[in-house]
Parts: sequence; structure tokens; C-alpha cells
Amino acid sequence: MLESGITLNGRYLLTRRVGGGGMGEVWRADDTVLRRTVAVKVLQPALSEDPTFLRRFQNEARAMATLNHPGVVDVYDYGTCEVAERQVSFLVMEFVEGESLDRVLRRGPLSQADTMRLVVEVAGALAAAHAQGIVHRDVKPANLMVRAGGEVALTDFGIAHSASAGQLTATGAMLCSAGYCAPEMATSSDVTPAVDVYALGVVAYECLTGRLPFEGDTPVQIIFKHLHAPVPELPAEVAPGPRQVVTRAMEKAPERRWASAALMAQAARRALDSPDAITAPAPAATVPATASAAAVTTGGGTGATADTIAGTAGGTTTPRRRALSAVLAITAAVAVTAGVAGIVWMRPAETSGQSGVVPPVTQQEPRTTTSGPAPSDSGRPVPPTKKTPAPQPSTGTSTPTVPAPSATATVTPTVTPTVTPTVEPPSEPEPEPSEEPSTSEPPAPTVEPTATEPPGEIQCIRTPCP
Repeated sequence: MLESGITLNGRYLLTRRVGGGGMGEVWRADDTVLRRTVAVKVLQPALSEDPTFLRRFQNEARAMATLNHPGVVDVYDYGTCEVAERQVSFLVMEFVEGESLDRVLRRGPLSQADTMRLVVEVAGALAAAHAQGIVHRDVKPANLMVRAGGEVALTDFGIAHSASAGQLTATGAMLCSAGYCAPEMATSSDVTPAVDVYALGVVAYECLTGRLPFEGDTPVQIIFKHLHAPVPELPAEVAPGPRQVVTRAMEKAPERRWASAALMAQAARRALDSPDAITAPAPAATVPATASAAAVTTGGGTGATADTIAGTAGGTTTPRRRALSAVLAITAAVAVTAGVAGIVWMRPAETSGQSGVVPPVTQQEPRTTTSGPAPSDSGRPVPPTKKTPAPQPSTGTSTPTVPAPSATATVTPTVTPTVTPTVEPPSEPEPEPSEEPSTSEPPAPTVEPTATEPPGEIQCIRTPCP
């Protein structure tokens, strides 16, 4: 796009191209006014004519200019000029003597101490950005510059999100590098500092192992793994302290990660000093130590409360299951749009037993003539009944829907069986039918005939109803 020897705005002389990407190029240049070496990031001419990308580029300049932290590359200037009859926009930054972290990792993984030291510095820089309401959204080795003395500086805020910047992308667009993309970046439009914590956890994982935790042939495959696949185990030689710093940062649910970049920096510092110590802070006094994770509900979670939940909860919590269930449903729609329909499927839960079957109500005990309360199955007394002549109790069940008949009444079962049994009237008035049917007829129906009357007419013999 550009050539060495070109001077931008009559001040910045381009001397050597040091990097580039889809959005533009980075040049080493000489500031002819202040006599110092600078880095100039030039936006692609075509993108300079796109209002959306131009505004994003301007936001990067403003975002970096508001930060004053040794872990963030300084911004000196921003401008536009005409090059080869085309308008270009550029950003002038501090030139870092060193190399990017991705080049360092090409030579092999880092030690545990160097990895924790890197996490301390980068998390501190992210905490400064988050305090200004800025989320980087693209933390990765290519955007981390390792200075000659070993210090690390965060750069390239090209897709940073500011709470005051407004919506810069079309609905449904996702801006992140697939290998370091937090799960919620693919399923939600809400951007929180937790996405930077997750990405830094992936960077630390790569520093310790020399490889990314999730790989695939396409960005869709990689992001799908970020959403659903468990994080591969770190090597056995990784001490408990660094291990927890990384694994907690890479939790699928944002509320289970380090509650802030500052807390992650503190944990990494403790892991650097005491690698064999668990780095999770003690539970907050407001949350009982014996409380189960399922009993605590949080939203995004802030401060010590969210940090304690993530540090003390054992196993999978109810909020986590609920969050992952929502992610599964949203990912199914995304997968269909991307042409990978069928990779997410759901089936209804299996239920035991048959629904809609109401067990029959049977009388467990005959009515008595005593006025005192009789014990029920549940141990509660039954209100006393009236003193009425009671027949010899039968072993069958009483039909609760039929009131006590008169001496001449004939009791007919509510359900007519295949052969209707006869009922012998007693020699004297009795409120209930005889226990045994006539021997000349087929056997009587079961003691629990199926009632055809509406359930609402069933009356309970005992109180309370079983």
C-alpha cells in the first residue's frame, strides 16, 4: 500500500514496514519534528473511506490516548492525509524495541514463572483500561509487545469497545480472534471486561503449553469448541497456583472467572511467589462458607461476592447449567446460519412413569362407632363421627360417591362390569352392601372398580385426604 520514503503530513517519514493485517500496516518512522522514532499505523485506503471503520480507528486513538500505564503503548498523534490521490488515516504510537509475543512463542513455550509474570503485567494494563470503561476485545500474542528488557506492553486497540462509543458493528457481527474468543462473544451483544480475562487466560495457556487450547479448520469450529468443549488439561508439571490462574480465567461462564483483571493480576502474583499455593481468595464474610453454589444467584457478579462464588463452588452450579443451556440454544441458531446445522441437537427429557394416571382412593380402615378421633395414616387425628349403628366391617373398599342407602335401596356399582354381580340385601337395614356376592354368579369385580364419575365428585372418607 505504502512505500518507504513517504512522509505523512510533512512530519512522519516512513522507513521500514514492521507489520500489517487486514485493517492496515504498521511502519517504523521518524518524527522529523521531535527527532524520535515512532510507530505509525496506517489504515487501508479503502477502509479510510468506510465511515464505520474510520470511526473505529478514531476510537482506538482516543482509547489509547486516555490510558497512562506502562503496560499500554503510548499514543502520540492521529491524522489524515492524501497518498497517491487517496485519503488515508494514520495513528502515531510509541515504537517498542522488541518483538511481539507470537514471535517469541514460535521458539517454544515459556516457563511458569515467565508466564505468571506476563499475566501480572498484562492484567494490570487491562485493569487500567477497564477502569476507563474500555474493553480491548482482542487480547492475543500478536498484540502483546515484549520489550528488550522483558516487559510486556499491550497494543492494538483497533476493535476496543467503549461504553460511550456506541454500536459500531452491524447486528450479528462478531469482532474477535477465534483462537482467543470468549464464549459469550459468540452469543451475546454485551461486551464486558470478562472477555479480556478469558482471552488472557488463553494466552497464558498457550505460553505454558506452546499451543492453543482449541483448534479447528475453520473459525466456526474453533468458536464452537470455546462454547462447548472442556479446556484440555495443562501438563502435569504445571504447579497448582499457575494452573488455577489459567483454568479459572477460562471458565465458560463469565461469573465463574476472576471477577476483574485486577484480581487476576493479584492471583498471578501470588502464584509467582508461591507456585504450590491455591490462589483463590478466601470467601467473603457475606457468603456463608457452607452455602452451596446453587443457593447463590448472581448476574454478572462484581467484587468479592462473584469472586467467592467462583472460588468456592464445587462442581457445576445451577447458574452455570442455566447459562450453558441458553448458549446451546443460541449456538444452534448460529450453526444453522453458518451451514453447520445438525451439530447441536436436543431431545426432550425422559420421564419416569405414566402421566395422567390417578391412583384409586381406597379406604384403609373401616368406620367406627366410637366418638374419639381415630389415628390416620399420617398420624393426625380424624374428627369424630356420629354415633350410628355400624355393620360388621368388610374387607372391600367403600364406594365414596354413594351415600348410605335406605333399607330398601339396592346398591349398584358405578361401573357395570361384564357380568353384574348381585347384591344380597341384609336382613336388617345396613348402610353398605354385603361383602360377598352371590355364589351363583361370576366373581365380583375387584375391590377397586374404576370410577367413571368425574374426579371432582370423589369424597374422602377420612380427613385429611390421603
